[in-house]
Amino acid sequence: MFACHVTITRTINTFLLCLLLLTSCKTFALNSLTNEGFERFVNQINILKDNNSKEAYLYLQKHLEEAESLALENRLVFYKYLAESYSEQAQYQQSKAITDKALQLAKNLSSPSIVIAELYYSRGFAVESLGEFDNAITNYQNGLEIAESLSDEKNIATGLINLGAIYYLTQKFERSLIMFNQALNMAIPLKDNELLGYIYSELGILYGLMYEEDKAMEFYQKSYEYFQKAGKNFYAYNSLRNIAINHSRRGRFEESIKINKEIVEHAKEIGNIEIIASAYTGLAWGYLKKEDSNPEAAYEYMKISEEYVSQAEQHQLALSFGLDKAFLLYDMEKYDEVLETLEEIEPLLQSENAKLDKNNQLNKLFLKADIYYRKKRFKEAYQLQSDYLELAFEIRDSSNYEVVEDLRMRYESEQADLQKKILDQQKSLQTVRLKDSEYQESNRNILLALCAIAVLIISWFLLKILRAQQRLVTLSQTDGLTGVVNRRRLMELSDFFFYQAKQTKITFSVLMIDVDDFKMINDNYGHKVGDKVLKRIAEIGSSAMRSSDEFGRFGGEEFIALLPETDLEQAKVIAERLCQSVNNHSWESIVNSPVSISIGVACVDLSMHKNADDLIKSADVLLYKAKSQGKNQVCF
Repeated sequence: MFACHVTITRTINTFLLCLLLLTSCKTFALNSLTNEGFERFVNQINILKDNNSKEAYLYLQKHLEEAESLALENRLVFYKYLAESYSEQAQYQQSKAITDKALQLAKNLSSPSIVIAELYYSRGFAVESLGEFDNAITNYQNGLEIAESLSDEKNIATGLINLGAIYYLTQKFERSLIMFNQALNMAIPLKDNELLGYIYSELGILYGLMYEEDKAMEFYQKSYEYFQKAGKNFYAYNSLRNIAINHSRRGRFEESIKINKEIVEHAKEIGNIEIIASAYTGLAWGYLKKEDSNPEAAYEYMKISEEYVSQAEQHQLALSFGLDKAFLLYDMEKYDEVLETLEEIEPLLQSENAKLDKNNQLNKLFLKADIYYRKKRFKEAYQLQSDYLELAFEIRDSSNYEVVEDLRMRYESEQADLQKKILDQQKSLQTVRLKDSEYQESNRNILLALCAIAVLIISWFLLKILRAQQRLVTLSQTDGLTGVVNRRRLMELSDFFFYQAKQTKITFSVLMIDVDDFKMINDNYGHKVGDKVLKRIAEIGSSAMRSSDEFGRFGGEEFIALLPETDLEQAKVIAERLCQSVNNHSWESIVNSPVSISIGVACVDLSMHKNADDLIKSADVLLYKAKSQGKNQVCF
């Protein structure tokens, strides 16, 4: 199941599609759905899904009753396709219901099957689209665990991408980027065009959210090309929509209008009301903002989009459309209608998931403040402007864009190096082949000697490359100042240890560590001395760990210790030993006063911790409790 988290291809050959549908109808009119003909049925559904999502949906509905008599494995596969079809038609409640039924049936299987992982992914996307993010994460993790147990690399990569999408939806861009990079490194050797299209589509969305529009467009184009190669027309239309949105954001309204018109023209074969609603919203923006603006046409397109939105189940669509509508009306100077629209979507803005994206609140405050100012309601405008600035600074202070940017640069460098090495290796191979062709007839003995030398040279180069890769990996996982593992590696390991703890029911604890009064050290002695303090604490922390533990720098003066197979009491002992070691250390050679740390200790509790992030947050809360109680202590 390739979920379209934000979501489309060129016109298919109409004659061939019609011929395909006529052939399929003739074939299956004569043959009911049976176990013997099931493989042919699956091939037929795949062809229909690739070319006309709506027809595939109708065809599955036609055979729904017959599917009940299929063997269990075949019935589960049928339900998987049906769940995907429901999601592609934006019928998420139906998708959720059919995956619930299928997963209940799957308990009767004698051994794990990859179709169970795919059903969990389908259910995860359905509940994600309905706004149940925690539920979605659980489903994606369940699917990922099954895929990992079966060593199915494509489905492992799919699970990582699904989790990465949840992370960017909850503004965890750093974690999202890590997941997508892991998936991409798995997908490139597989050379699966559909999987690569999916990854690049999600990377485009992530980079768009980080305001890297040029990079986002590059990924959207790649996504479109890979879906085209794979023959996945529905998903290629999805990429086209993202390309249209990107054009609009960069002021290329004529290009946006052209693409959105193409999408509207193929609405019947797409069938997804969210994609169609987005296209009409894009047309509204395009006609309003293009050089020869046409507000009347823009208003009409907006009303058409609203009709589609009213039928949608996707939890974010109504909110995003409401804000789009408010800004469109604002640009048309229909200020009273803007305020009415904002009032209508206020309940949506107050939902838990909407609060995760503070930019929604920021947009609302901006519109209301400006309109109140224009209406000379200065007191209210002033208060709203104050709220707007406070929230804007909060978003700036809480954002992690510097860390994300560092990760982005490193990952792009890794990908560029990987591509260069692949090209160099291919070039070396071509050179060897050319020499082989030139000298084969003239002197076979000399050729063999040359080939042997070439092999040695290539082996030497490959060894150098492997060593360079190892150095690159080490550098990308190491904090440049302290030499311990960095935030990126800590997050990767915390995910791994958490999944391990969940799967095997073993314990896993985390220590969140902060240097007490570190700002005072920097202010009194300077940043160079502060750096020396951090280096020394890293040395003390590393030496206090066991061989199975991992100690690293989380950022600034914060460190984390990951303690696999460690319960709360054991973690408490390690934390107290570390706290005492820092406090008793002789600091005279660096500063003239003692240095201490505070530590929060948390252990996995699956009833309250859904993922590694939750566990780290628990440790962080306990860290600040230790700070508030006087510092230089451990709280658990």
